[in-house]
Amino acid sequence: MTKNRVQSQTRLRSARRAELIADYEAGMPVKAISAKYGVHRSTIPALVRRAGAEVRVAGLDAEERARASALYESGMTLVEVARRMGIGDDAVRQAVLDEGGQLRPRCTSP
Repeated sequence: MTKNRVQSQTRLRSARRAELIADYEAGMPVKAISAKYGVHRSTIPALVRRAGAEVRVAGLDAEERARASALYESGMTLVEVARRMGIGDDAVRQAVLDEGGQLRPRCTSP
């Protein structure tokens, strides 16, 4: 028998919700907003829609994909590119593949 996990809910006052929406519209990553405001990342698009703002489409645009791919092709690792661009390494991996690049084998430590 498993126990139900207790999850706390963070209720944001209207001023705090407005700050969250402003951060979102300014391009702050959802993961960062989630950490800053203490809300689950799936809550953010719902709050954005309720405020009448436009929800961003997931993924990188063409310029970001090209930049991520170019940085990787210059010799940076997926993780290094991700950190520099403030995105996930999976997004970098997908950008490289979408741009027709090939992934290098992972380096293994002895």
